[in-house]
Amino acid sequence: MFIGSKSTSTILEVLYVGIREVIPRQGLPFEVRCVTNGCEIFARSADLTKRVEAMAITFPTAEGASLQELNAAMEATRTGGRVRCDNGSAIVSVPPFEWRQLPQLLPVSRMIEKYCAKPLRSQTWELRVEKFVTNTFNINTLVEEMVARKASDIHLRAGNRPFLRIDNDLMAMDLPLISSEDMHEIVMQLGGQAELDRLETEKENSFQYHAAGMGYLRCSGYIKSGAMALGIRLIPEEPIPFEQLNIPEAVRSICRAHRGLFLVCGITGSGKSTTLAAMVDYINQVRSAHIITTEDPVEFVYRDKKSIVSQRQVGRDTFSFANALRGALREDPDVILVGEMRDMETIRAALSAAETGHLVLSTLHTTTAVDTVNRIISYFPQSERDLIRQELAYTLRGVVCQRLLKKIGGGRIPCVEILLGGKPIVRDAIIDGDLDKLYGIIEVDPDMKSFDQYAVDLFKKGLVTKEEAISACANEEGFERVISGIKSSEGRRLLK
Repeated sequence: MFIGSKSTSTILEVLYVGIREVIPRQGLPFEVRCVTNGCEIFARSADLTKRVEAMAITFPTAEGASLQELNAAMEATRTGGRVRCDNGSAIVSVPPFEWRQLPQLLPVSRMIEKYCAKPLRSQTWELRVEKFVTNTFNINTLVEEMVARKASDIHLRAGNRPFLRIDNDLMAMDLPLISSEDMHEIVMQLGGQAELDRLETEKENSFQYHAAGMGYLRCSGYIKSGAMALGIRLIPEEPIPFEQLNIPEAVRSICRAHRGLFLVCGITGSGKSTTLAAMVDYINQVRSAHIITTEDPVEFVYRDKKSIVSQRQVGRDTFSFANALRGALREDPDVILVGEMRDMETIRAALSAAETGHLVLSTLHTTTAVDTVNRIISYFPQSERDLIRQELAYTLRGVVCQRLLKKIGGGRIPCVEILLGGKPIVRDAIIDGDLDKLYGIIEVDPDMKSFDQYAVDLFKKGLVTKEEAISACANEEGFERVISGIKSSEGRRLLK
């Protein structure tokens, strides 16, 4: 790390600034060296945020400066420091001190600057951490704490304490700062040398870890400020059943379909993977089918029940979602799960698989059901959109969009919007490109729901507060309109 200094900055002030900057980036140093123009400051302490337990400053001496003269100058500082000379360099050591006492060491800085052969002010200094203060972080102990506190995620970053995400809020754990050396050890615990090397080489990495008896961890590693960091999602060992998810029966009914495309959508952390896992597990229980999943990385792990489940991971078992989809058609599947439709080729392959008699389940990062339909079409060039609208109109089995709301009494509950395909009125709206019509269809069809309608239902059942319900609606007026039973203008037109 490099630090620029101004003409009024003393050498010890530069060291202090450097230590304060490196801590949030890489963790708490135990030993540091700060170097410029042949001058080197070495400092050591168990807590460099508060005090320095040992310090040695080495600098090339100006021509003619004698040891006797240097000793006299050091004694004049009245700090108790000592000087010794070695091959044209002086080595100054000072007694332990706290940073609040830094002004008292100003005479030492002046003495060094006076007798140094090279200028030390307005220089660029390099701060190197020789050793960090390390702590024994055990990832399995941290996962136990996640389970006990019902956390969905844990964030581990060099220079920070561990943070838990509980009911969508981040909370710091009462633990020491994590250092870059701690992060190195944590990644080794989770994935071994192979995953550590991949993270260091590619700067991002995703992999899975099984904490037996507690769950699976989806580990997403990245580099921040030159040090490792991890975002870890806790996945239950068994998929959560529909009964516990509060997902409408219309979604479960899709699981018995033998063809078509069904999408679970929402922002990151809205429960898409959990809903898809419940669907796969339900199919696994009630149908004799071959289920192929392609994920990045694998999250929920399924045991064969009435079906057989073949789970594939992008990067390990296949090169891409699109490749896996095209290959799956030759692998005798009945149900295909694609972790995410993130490009045109994957969407094209998914539509083809749905057209040829397979149930395809996937996700998109969209916020409403109508946006989802529009997003799929927009991936394709203008010249292909009429054909894609027709393919989508005949293959779309349904879309469910999710938003997680804070539940009264703790925990979270999904608020969903449901659009079901296969109905002539939905199919015609998509083929004609009249997607705005879908809003009214969702509102008046008894099997579908808008976010506004579902939020009102949750509020009326006493599951969420009014404020939380309104947060899932388009606006407060929409909430009040649904509460009063008034249909939108598009909904009223469709009822005529």
